[in-house]
Amino acid sequence: MAAPVPPVARAAQRRIVATVGASGVLNGEGLALWREVDCGDFKATAAEIGRDLDLLEVPYEIATAFRFPLANSWNKRLRRGEEVRIARKDLTRLARWMPSLNKYIEQIPDGYSGFGFPFFEPRAEAMCVRHFALAADWPSWTAKQARAARLMCAECDYDLRQRDDEERLPYNIPLPEKPNRLRLVCGRCCNDGLDELERLAAHAGSLSYGVRRRCHVD
Repeated sequence: MAAPVPPVARAAQRRIVATVGASGVLNGEGLALWREVDCGDFKATAAEIGRDLDLLEVPYEIATAFRFPLANSWNKRLRRGEEVRIARKDLTRLARWMPSLNKYIEQIPDGYSGFGFPFFEPRAEAMCVRHFALAADWPSWTAKQARAARLMCAECDYDLRQRDDEERLPYNIPLPEKPNRLRLVCGRCCNDGLDELERLAAHAGSLSYGVRRRCHVD
């Protein structure tokens, strides 16, 4: 006979099931629950969700993640938040408390988007892959929301979330006067980042930067 569930764990189960049902996002890497910073007066914070998951013995991590600015926001900055992320391999631990989750896990297609938004970044020594720390629901944002989050090509306004055209993958090509500001451009508008790669290599005093390779950068 299975051991009875302690009341404190049962209460945590009810809260987690309600939270996942209201705001959970499934993707190729797992499940995410986003919370804006200082949201505690209105809903459970990421830390509070984490404490419930601890009680249920479900592994997770909390990562910084940004969402598009609100339409009435005066400064138009991305909204900083914290995202509780449960890796796909650990979802069975959550499904123990939420059996209905199993059918959704089975429906996740192969190659589906994951946490963060990947893009290429030319550097003097190589072409690197980085990840824009966005909330996991970025694929479902409207075009207006994606534009506010700088996910449209800065040159031609192409939606960079589309990955079916390899000529239009996203590259970070900052303006010279704003070298530290993320500015995403599709490959067709920036020669796949090669012009920027050569410019940076020349600026670093090396025109022979060797074999162009792609390396992962967290």
